[in-house]
Amino acid sequence: MSINPADHDGGGMTPATLRSLPVTFPFDPVVPRAFGISRSAAYRAWKAGQLPITPLRIGRKLIVRRADLLAALGIDDHEPDDGE
Repeated sequence: MSINPADHDGGGMTPATLRSLPVTFPFDPVVPRAFGISRSAAYRAWKAGQLPITPLRIGRKLIVRRADLLAALGIDDHEPDDGE
């Protein structure tokens, strides 16, 4: 299984929702929802090196940087101005 950002619909997470995430956050439940896959599929993809992001392991926790997730999904980190 390969996780391709173009193959997902954002799992119901809008770009604005993703931009509003903290700078770092736990892998689960955000990453599975962002890629529109199940928790188990997300962990399998991570273990197989098939996610387009690399979570940081801190003890037993997996931490993800917002900038990494947004880049993997092709979302600009800065919200566009309404006037543009």
